[in-house]
Amino acid sequence: MAKPKKIKVPSLNRGKNLQAISPPNYNNMPVIFSLEKLAEDKYCFSKLDIENKKQFAESIFKRRHLTWSEIQRTGRHALGTEKIPRSQIKGTIPRFITPDVTEFLVFRFNGKQPMVGLREKNIFYVIWFDSDFTLYKH
Repeated sequence: MAKPKKIKVPSLNRGKNLQAISPPNYNNMPVIFSLEKLAEDKYCFSKLDIENKKQFAESIFKRRHLTWSEIQRTGRHALGTEKIPRSQIKGTIPRFITPDVTEFLVFRFNGKQPMVGLREKNIFYVIWFDSDFTLYKH
């Protein structure tokens, strides 16, 4: 009687023509700042004075090598961030922001002035610049 052949069980993450790739850990990547989704209202970049525009550029320059993990360990009034509930936003929320978005992130520029937006993967989309502190209760 011949020995039965062993059947090779394929790996779940690997095959002859397939190899699973681990998803990237976006917390270990530097933050990318984007103005692509900026609201065009009184909280727009174009409404900032020259000094605030300069300080915004300086603030993202200081963060250019910081990963999301490092930022999460940094103070909210330094280079870090804080969360603001959607319910606190007094400005108009753009239509592309769906109701399932329940909070926004806030970074500071020019002292304690906030820029408010959303994180997607390792990108921070600035939605508003709250240079007059009226977008939400501070």
